[in-house]
Amino acid sequence: MTQYWFARRPKSVEHHYPYLVFNTQDRLHFPLTQFAKEACTRLDPKTIQTYLYPLCSYFTWLDTNVWQVRQEQMWDTSPEVVRRSVDDYLVQKLQCQLILQQQGWKYVALTAGTKSTLRIFLAALKLFYQVMREQKLYLFANPLVDSMSATIAAAISHVEREDGEQKPPRMPAKSGVEAPQKKPERRLTDSYYKLEHDEWHPQIIDDPKLPGDLLAGGRQLSLKHTRQRDEVVTWLLFETGARVSEVCGLMLGDWAVLGTKAKAKAFSKGSSGRRIKTISFAEDTVILLQRYFDQERVRFDPHGYPLNLYLELAARKQVDLSTIPLFLSQQGTQLTPKQYREHYWNPACAVAGIEVDVHQARHWHVTREVRDSYETAKNAKEVEQRMRDLIDYMKWKSKETLGVYEHYFEQQHNADTRDDFQKRLHAEVQQYLEEWQQEKRKKTIPHKSKDVLDGVPVQQFDDEPDLKFLYSLAGQG
Repeated sequence: MTQYWFARRPKSVEHHYPYLVFNTQDRLHFPLTQFAKEACTRLDPKTIQTYLYPLCSYFTWLDTNVWQVRQEQMWDTSPEVVRRSVDDYLVQKLQCQLILQQQGWKYVALTAGTKSTLRIFLAALKLFYQVMREQKLYLFANPLVDSMSATIAAAISHVEREDGEQKPPRMPAKSGVEAPQKKPERRLTDSYYKLEHDEWHPQIIDDPKLPGDLLAGGRQLSLKHTRQRDEVVTWLLFETGARVSEVCGLMLGDWAVLGTKAKAKAFSKGSSGRRIKTISFAEDTVILLQRYFDQERVRFDPHGYPLNLYLELAARKQVDLSTIPLFLSQQGTQLTPKQYREHYWNPACAVAGIEVDVHQARHWHVTREVRDSYETAKNAKEVEQRMRDLIDYMKWKSKETLGVYEHYFEQQHNADTRDDFQKRLHAEVQQYLEEWQQEKRKKTIPHKSKDVLDGVPVQQFDDEPDLKFLYSLAGQG
C-alpha cells in the first residue's frame, strides 16, 4: 500500500495496543499507534477510528508530497515548521482559505470544496500533539494551540478561582437553592486554527464520477460474502438521497408494501421510526436487490428463505415482513451504518484515493437532481415545481436547505451567461479590428499617376489588336 493504514487488535493477541498503525512502507508507526492507545482512555471507541482516518491521510500526504519531502517537513519538527505543513494541507488537500490575524492565529475560511473532515482533522491533530507531548515524543509546544489564547484563558480561569475564594462555596445545582450558572455565549478557544463558523451547511458535491470511483474501489477489496449487499446499499445511497441509517434500516415490508419494485417506504430523521417517506431508485438496482436477496442474503438469513418464499408466507399471514431486515450482517443480524462504513465505505474510499464521508452521498444526490432540474426544465415555473417536489421527497422541514443548492446553480448560470456575453463582446471587438485593418490596407495602396506610368516600360502584346489600336493612337504604332 502507498498510504498509512491501521488495523484493530485481534482478540487473540495479548498486547495492549487497541490499534496498530502502519506507514506507507507497511512498517509500524509507533507515534500514531501510541496515540490510538492513549486516546482510548479519554474518547469513545467510535471516535478513535474517526480520528485515525484523517490522521492517516495527513501523514500519507506528509510522506508522499514532493514539496514536503524536499523540504524535509516532518511531524516532529518545530511548531513553525509543522504549521507550514498544516497550512499547505489545509489549502491544497482540504481546500480551505487561511487568513492570518493580528493576534497571531489563523482564520480558516470554508469554501465550496472544503472537505467534510476539516473539523475532525483539526481536532484529531490537536489531540495527537497533546498526547505526543505528554508521552515526551514531541519536545515543543503544541503547534495546534495558540499560545496567546491559551495564556488569556488560563488568566481568566485564575481570576475566576480568586473571585470564588472570596465567596462562600456554591451549593450543588440539584439542590435548587441557587440559580444555575449561565454558560458563556462564546467559549474562548485556544486553537491556533479557528474555523469560520460552527453552523452546518449542505455541501455541493457535483462530481458525476463519485459513485463509480467508490464502487470501483470497493471491487478491489478482498470481500468474501458481502459484495452484493454493499454494492446495493451504495447504489441506494446515491440514487435515493436517503441517509445511511435509513437505507440500513430498511425492512422487507418497506419494499414489499410497494410491490418490490423501484420504490420503498422509509423512516426519516425525527420520525421515530415511522415510515413517512417514499424513496425511489432505478430498475437496475431492483435487479441487484433481488439478486442479493436470493444469492447472498439467503446464506445469512436465520430461516434461509429466498424472496418469493417470504412473499408467499406473508400473503398467508405466516410472517410479518416488517420484522425482516432487508440487509443482513454475516451474523444474521440487521446491518448497521457503523458496519457498512467500517467494512465497505471507508476502505473503498481509501483504495480509490478519495476522502468522502458517507453522508456526502446524500449531498451528491441533491446536487445532481437540482442540476438536472436547471438543465432540463423548459421554464422557470417548471424549475420551481420540481424544487417543491424535491423538498417533499427529501422531507425537509424548511426551504433553507435547498436554497444553498439553488444559489450554487444560480451562480453557475450567471457565470455561464456572463461568459457567453464576454465571448460575444470579444468577437464583436475582434471583428471590428479586422475590418479596421482591412480598411487601413486599402488606404495604404499607392495610386499610379501619369508620371509614374511614363517612367515604367509598358509591356506590349502584339497579338492583341485592341492594344495595337490604342498604341497607334498614342503615336507608338
